[in-house]
Amino acid sequence: MTTQEKLLTRNPRADLLVDLAELVSGLLLVGFLWTHMIFVATILLGGRTFDRLSILLDEYFLSYIGIPFIIIVAMVHMVVAGRRIPNKWHEQRIILRHSKMLGHTDTWIWVFQTITGMAILVLAGIHVWMVLSGWPIRAVTSAERVQSFLWFYIVLLLVGEYHAGFGLYRQFVKWGWINRHTIGAVLKTITVIIVALGAVTLWAFMRLGGAQ
Repeated sequence: MTTQEKLLTRNPRADLLVDLAELVSGLLLVGFLWTHMIFVATILLGGRTFDRLSILLDEYFLSYIGIPFIIIVAMVHMVVAGRRIPNKWHEQRIILRHSKMLGHTDTWIWVFQTITGMAILVLAGIHVWMVLSGWPIRAVTSAERVQSFLWFYIVLLLVGEYHAGFGLYRQFVKWGWINRHTIGAVLKTITVIIVALGAVTLWAFMRLGGAQ
């Protein structure tokens, strides 16, 4: 057990609170991710609709409140969710060796959750920086950004939705709320729908960027 994990889980009650913090922060981030996708997909209704929504969010200060809030929630989630991730190379090799030996689906899901989580930390940070550096958010500037960094956004879409969908799956299974097969099928369906919506949205931005 690492020093960080010992500090976070000194007793069962503290361990429960940390698990609850992981659950709540994860639910907030998934809710934001899916809501964000729906907002961004308004580009399918036209550039004017997209811009009007962006202006509305700015006028009511929802963007200025929401972005810092989500960044804080993401940092909290990173700490509490990553507390059991081995930070030494020989420990990581042991995890991989045991995962291959067990051949258990949920074990591999956890492994890929750690990998995609670290990837999101980097990719989302870059995305936020690009958005803030081109503020305010408008259809034309967003289209230019997508056209310039299409593969970046494809990877971010796939990694983010994988992490969100399987993260929810692990939480539902962990807390025993719903049968794993039922929730697995539901979340896979939602993930496919969101990824498809994201792909169509990227295509719309590419078309808009090419038309400028």
